[in-house]
Amino acid sequence: MNVGLRTLPIRVAPLPGEALDSWLEALAQRLHTPLGEVTRNIGLPSRERTGNRLRGIPPDWTILMGPQQAAALAATTGLDEARIHAMTLRHYDQRALEINTERRHVNRRVLWGRGAGSRFCPDCLEQNGGRWMLSWRLGWSFACLHHQRLLADCCPHCGRVPRQRSRSLRAIPDSRRCGNPPTRPERSFTNGCGFDLTEADTLRLDAGHPAMMAQVLVRETIEKGTADFGAYTLAPQPSTAALSDVRAVCGRVLSTLIEEDLVRWTANDIADAHLRPRPGCTLAARAGDRPGFMAPPRAVSAATAVTAALHVLGQPDIHQAGAALRPLLETIRGEGEVQVSPTSIGQWGRRTSPVLAAVHLAALAPSCRPIDHLRHRLPTPIPRLPRASEKDIEHRRRKISSVFWGSWAVRLAPPDVVTARILAPTLAAGLLIIDSRVDYAAATRHLGNVIDGPDVSRVLQLLDDHPCWPDIVTALVRLADHLDAADVPLDYTRRRSLDYTHLLPTERWTAVCRRTGTPRGAGRREQIMRCHLFQRISSLPIEAAPWHPGINDAGFRAEHAHVTALQTAELAQALDDEARAFLSDHHIDDEPVTWHPPSTLLDGLTLPGADPDRVDIQLLHRLVRQRSRPVRHAAETLGTNVEAVRHLLEEHPAPMPPLSRAQARATGQIFKKAMDTLPKQTFARLYLDEQRSLQKIADLTGVSRQTLTRLAREYGIALRDGPQDYKRRGTIDRDWLIEQYVHRRRTLPDLAREKGMSTANMARWAQLHNIPLRRRGGASHDTALRITDEAADVPAILRRALTGQFAWQRLRRFAAALPYPTLGEAAQGLGLNPETLVTQINRLEKDLGQSLIERAERGRRMRPTPFGAEVAAAVQATTSPATEGAPAVSEESSPSPVP
Repeated sequence: MNVGLRTLPIRVAPLPGEALDSWLEALAQRLHTPLGEVTRNIGLPSRERTGNRLRGIPPDWTILMGPQQAAALAATTGLDEARIHAMTLRHYDQRALEINTERRHVNRRVLWGRGAGSRFCPDCLEQNGGRWMLSWRLGWSFACLHHQRLLADCCPHCGRVPRQRSRSLRAIPDSRRCGNPPTRPERSFTNGCGFDLTEADTLRLDAGHPAMMAQVLVRETIEKGTADFGAYTLAPQPSTAALSDVRAVCGRVLSTLIEEDLVRWTANDIADAHLRPRPGCTLAARAGDRPGFMAPPRAVSAATAVTAALHVLGQPDIHQAGAALRPLLETIRGEGEVQVSPTSIGQWGRRTSPVLAAVHLAALAPSCRPIDHLRHRLPTPIPRLPRASEKDIEHRRRKISSVFWGSWAVRLAPPDVVTARILAPTLAAGLLIIDSRVDYAAATRHLGNVIDGPDVSRVLQLLDDHPCWPDIVTALVRLADHLDAADVPLDYTRRRSLDYTHLLPTERWTAVCRRTGTPRGAGRREQIMRCHLFQRISSLPIEAAPWHPGINDAGFRAEHAHVTALQTAELAQALDDEARAFLSDHHIDDEPVTWHPPSTLLDGLTLPGADPDRVDIQLLHRLVRQRSRPVRHAAETLGTNVEAVRHLLEEHPAPMPPLSRAQARATGQIFKKAMDTLPKQTFARLYLDEQRSLQKIADLTGVSRQTLTRLAREYGIALRDGPQDYKRRGTIDRDWLIEQYVHRRRTLPDLAREKGMSTANMARWAQLHNIPLRRRGGASHDTALRITDEAADVPAILRRALTGQFAWQRLRRFAAALPYPTLGEAAQGLGLNPETLVTQINRLEKDLGQSLIERAERGRRMRPTPFGAEVAAAVQATTSPATEGAPAVSEESSPSPVP
């Protein structure tokens, strides 16, 4: 505090909300002293234009007061320093404006800051004796809430804004009169313009006028420092961010809307006053300079723009605000000068909040593509621009199954719109698009390329047309957020990269069948269960399995779905044990076989698919054991769909019903019971340690001797020679049998006659040596011999395909089909059933071990692979003696083999 300062003998209390300069003028008027004398005696130096004496002295102390000046003023006037600072624009700093504290001026480029000058209410000046409110200096103040009228912008006489320059320090101020420099020579500079400002005329408004309501909302936001109204309810924002949003929308309203549109956005009276300024208004000419970027020079323009902006941002939620903003965007898009896109909101202004970005996205939602709905989370309460980085996407893809989780897929699948086989990988790819800039191709590549980008786009467009599409997107967004936040116990990226070549080998499948009493079936069932186990472990579709190139066809998929749906609980448990053993072999001991996200994330959504949780599992189990088409029958009975039933049966396999003795023998139940009765240790003790015969063990345990023989083979226990041993009837060497039966293609009866034994006994030797048996029938044998003899004379590339009597027919039909654009047209041109031609080509691909044809797709005809072209050339260059003059017999008309 300056030592020379004294406490004033007379004091004047400032009014609530009064500006500092107004209070100083009231103090000078009360003391009947020139303003300069008062400011000098209370410690506020004046700006004398001499040398460097201007340094550190602001043109207007009402903007910001330094600590020394505030302390001096408090000492001389008896006011608290906080009360003094509250009379400066520092009170609104970082709430309604931004002050450069070093240079002590208002930043006019943000938040509609006004560098100088003040609006005013004539009625307030009349009522309080000329006291000026601090809030009148804000660009956001345009109406007096007490007197329900717009604020005046300038002096009606001189046409200039009051208080842009300080009053004369040599006169006793009269705050009700204009203090701007005089425009008439006869008036002294000290007395200024002198017009009585209480006589100014402004537009009067009623209490419920939209402009009055807008002024109330803006003032409350500024006072609280937070915006939590309308669109900001779910995501409150600092007042500076919300006012930046209002400023951005105001700029588009003032620069874009024509008169007809503006009237629809705000009240007629203020819109008309904005569009038709009074004659002689010097401020109206400045309204066209970057409208909305700086604070509007006229209160009516600010009222019009803010009312229109709050018509949007004051809506109850973001999506209703988006609907209100949509006409403005359509007008902007119609002009064609400014691009309108999800990211164009960045051109509207600086420092806007995420809420305005969300409102902008919600406004664009009806015209956005499905990928934008996912990327910007459009149906959610708060849409947003993508935030996920490449690292975030890498982290997320490790948690995503390439084939979407069944419990979710059945809920999100619209009936009869798209097949589950295509929908599942599409939904999985959609998870990577959410909140990121990943495109379709990159999303599918991250998840193993089980589907291509155009297919994902096509499926999402189909889903976009469904009424439940917003809730489908919401479900995927919830799931993506859950995956980002939760610790998923599986690393799907690692699962996709494992080597599955040796998954569930034949000997392990045989052991599983024996252990669970499951019929082994033909090789087809083994192949199906191996593919099923591959899908459960890898999260990839069965078509991606590394074996059997012929599995990617509709027939195999249908059979796979049927067989896996009817697996027993015992078989499912055994396969899970095999899966855990496989993972352990690859040093993965800390992960479960499968995992599903919680279905509670779907609560409250209206989804198109069936809800598996509403199905009675016990009734389902009873239904699937009663019909020849159990899955479809169960779905129709339970009022659900087939995919939901299949999912439930995969998660809760139906138990096997009680079997008769013959059925039990056929399905291996007797063998399973024998394994439970005679574990390996017990069998070895009785047979090896105690040297009991199989018959004695059978008498002791009640297990038949034939079953004990199978047990010994299962346990790897070599049997002793006995009266029933094969050596009594002659031993058949395995290498000899392979040479004669497999390579030389001799028949079993021929070999049995040579060795002096029965055909059945020779067949048992073949089974003992694990040699697959050919189909029976003389015609089959003769043709096989001829084919074998011919194989030595044909190109090496064709030899593996010469596996039967119709081998040359298959090869020639394949070569003849290549000129056609599709297999269907080829079949029609060759006079064949399309299924027959497809089956024959699939058989060739299986025999040759490589793909022959790239199937036709939309816009692209069928064409041979490089390997297929070589095969076709070899066929065309080769003439088969076996086919010359032979009758045109087709595979579908050939006699069935003797069982």
